Amino acid sequence: MGLRHLRIVLTVAESGSISHAAATLKIAQSGLSTQLRRIEQEFGGPLFRRRPNGVVPTELGVHVLGRARQLLDEFGDLLSTARALAQPAEPPRAVGLGGVDNPWVPLIAELVRERLPHHEQLTYLEPSSQAVLELLRTEKIALAVISEFPDVVPPTVREFAVRDLDTEPVLIGLSPGHRLAHRQLITLEELAEDTWVAPGDRSDGLGLSLRIACERAGFTPRFRYFGADQTTAAAIVSAGNAIGAFFAPGDHCPGVSLKRLANGRLWRRTRLVWDAESPLAGLAEDLDGGALDWRRPYAS
Repeated sequence: MGLRHLRIVLTVAESGSISHAAATLKIAQSGLSTQLRRIEQEFGGPLFRRRPNGVVPTELGVHVLGRARQLLDEFGDLLSTARALAQPAEPPRAVGLGGVDNPWVPLIAELVRERLPHHEQLTYLEPSSQAVLELLRTEKIALAVISEFPDVVPPTVREFAVRDLDTEPVLIGLSPGHRLAHRQLITLEELAEDTWVAPGDRSDGLGLSLRIACERAGFTPRFRYFGADQTTAAAIVSAGNAIGAFFAPGDHCPGVSLKRLANGRLWRRTRLVWDAESPLAGLAEDLDGGALDWRRPYAS
């Protein structure tokens, strides 16, 4: 059993059928079926329930898929951080900023440029907070912007100085024609039958938090669209093909009706992290003193 077998299982789940997965993997359908049976034997039971119109994960399959995504994401993070370490050192006057996909990143980058106009600035966007912190630990960057989500183990920041920037609710995006579009507040339980756009992050992000919240609400979200950025996700949702999770206000997601969850189960906490011994610690502490407060994302 290896990583390629986990990728096969994920491809079958994402495709929804053996035939579609075989086309994606560019192998014969019979060959894929044989491989899948061997994989299921290794796990001790069927991972998918076969139906006339495709396949759906069994209870064992749901467990395997969740762990498989986590393992593959962690392996991807390993490759990302290893490649970062292998790259040549940046110019000595360069200032590095790293973060996950978050509107705070460009705001902090702008402020750093204002404070250090004669320094070259490098900004790294990573798929997970763990990868961002690894850049900070290896001194590739001087400031890090990370995210935390409910029910997901937060990244370890004990050795760093930290400031909480914001905690915001996760909003559910619906098409204008959705049956719940007229409501101000909705619940996850009401979305059990909907198709979802999967959040485009890694194992320490919103995707896992959303899946756990939905499972606590009594269902597993039917992710059918993967790898979409926020703009693409908004287009899919506005067309009525799926629902999705968003952070931005409505004017940043045209055609999408954004709803708050009544129980507040989903949120994102954004944190600024830096090394207290860094030469830029003084700048970071100055930012910590309130220079960012008036620049909050989407503030009027």
